[in-house]
Amino acid sequence: MAKKLFILATALLLTGLAAAAALRVWPAQSARAMISAFVYVSGLSAKQAETKAGTVHYLEGGEGETVVLLHGIFARKEHWIDMTRQLSGDYHVIALDLPGFGDNSVLPEGEYAYAEQAQNLMAVLDTLGVERFHLAANSMGGQIAGLLATQFPERVASVAFIGSPVGVSSPRESKFEAAMRTEQKTLVADSPEAFEQRNALLFPEKPYVPAVIEDLWAGQEIANAKANRRIWKEVNGSVAVPLQELAGRITQPSLIVWCREDRIFDPSGAPVLAKALPDAQLVWLDECGHVPMLDQPAGSGRALRAFLDSQQ
Repeated sequence: MAKKLFILATALLLTGLAAAAALRVWPAQSARAMISAFVYVSGLSAKQAETKAGTVHYLEGGEGETVVLLHGIFARKEHWIDMTRQLSGDYHVIALDLPGFGDNSVLPEGEYAYAEQAQNLMAVLDTLGVERFHLAANSMGGQIAGLLATQFPERVASVAFIGSPVGVSSPRESKFEAAMRTEQKTLVADSPEAFEQRNALLFPEKPYVPAVIEDLWAGQEIANAKANRRIWKEVNGSVAVPLQELAGRITQPSLIVWCREDRIFDPSGAPVLAKALPDAQLVWLDECGHVPMLDQPAGSGRALRAFLDSQQ
């Protein structure tokens, strides 16, 4: 028995040393392998599809009614992984890299306007054979969700805003909103320092992400900074009808999950949106910021799960 325990301990030690060496020698490959492991243990599969909007990468798992998860600007599908664990047992979950974001190729000029993003997303869902679905969306994704809910009411079963969405005028202006207006502040990260500064805005306390994965994502985003400046300008200059004005026409059941420590869009906007929506539930979360699926994945996941279950 002692010999077997020694062999097992030696094997574990060697495995750990090999993993540490791999992180140093092949950091990008190690990060992707780690991401694949997180995807797998969450009951999801990484897939891709050829669509009218180009090759689109997405995560999929679970059975039941379909829930489509839409990230915000410069975010990615993997940001939903932890939250999906609250859903995938009884729901069919699809977390997309929206066309032109994440692992997808950058799109040409004009394709990031909200109207085009909504049409591109519907083209993707058509390719995937998704007919009727629930939407859960963060930030930029919230404005897109509002467009889909009003343009395709027969296909959108419900809308959940996970974290503050674009397109709502808060009675109190956040510091970031003021900086956008006066200093032309953006969320584009063009250096490691800018990436960290943005994290400080997004999260009251940065959620844990393995350093090798964060370095991979930060490096990809910084390398794409020039295109991202163009994307930022195009997205933010294309809000023809903001979500707050669309809200009265969103007749589907809706959920608002807003964090009290959101520094991007002030929490005073939450009751404004709740009042504008005909059939809305408002859930407040503490100890999280603009992206609750990352810093409050269990809390935001439970809120979404309860909302979806209430419609059964």
